[in-house]
Amino acid sequence: MSTQKIVEFTNVFVTSDRGETIFHDFGFTLTAGRSVVISGPAGSGKTTLVELLLGLRFPDSGSVELFGQCLWPRKRRLLKRIRRRIGGVGGVYDLVPSLTVAENVMVPLVLASVKKRARSERLVKMLTEFNLLKQAALYPHRLTRVEYTLAQFARASIADQPLMIIDEPAAGLDPATYKRIFEYLVRMSVSGRSVIILTSQAGSDVLPQCDYLQIKDGLLS
Repeated sequence: MSTQKIVEFTNVFVTSDRGETIFHDFGFTLTAGRSVVISGPAGSGKTTLVELLLGLRFPDSGSVELFGQCLWPRKRRLLKRIRRRIGGVGGVYDLVPSLTVAENVMVPLVLASVKKRARSERLVKMLTEFNLLKQAALYPHRLTRVEYTLAQFARASIADQPLMIIDEPAAGLDPATYKRIFEYLVRMSVSGRSVIILTSQAGSDVLPQCDYLQIKDGLLS
């Protein structure tokens, strides 16, 4: 199995605007082909973790590396390249209100400069897989909560980005839809892609090639 590091946090310290400690000597490594479920209550630092991964926030000290590259505020071009290699669902990964479902789903392919014909073929495949063909021309505000989440999954999947971040995968989903999404996550886990799942409480379902960690008092265990 590859030992290439997809994500590496080293001695990361982060404090809030009020001076409260969020992360204290935080360390975390995710290698290619592995996934992780990180659980923790509200306020434990899950949102901060995503912000650090996307370069929306930077640590007070320590380092955050993605795909072997250290994230720094002044490296804007690097941040853009790295973000294009990450798919996401939930949290900061809202759909763009002014784009239709089809347009939203195609965004990663447009950013990757994929040719139009290939984009169209891939789009039909994703919309079919997530039962969104009838919703393709709708704008996000017209979608049900389930359809909205499925559109996010379709967008996060279309470009086969090596890392996917999923914030609360079961949020708003009925049991049948969640079962479909979990089966999809199983396929992702064995496909070679790395998945980071953030959740308030880890469920009983177990993904292959996945570690289960808890975030508490600024540390992972």
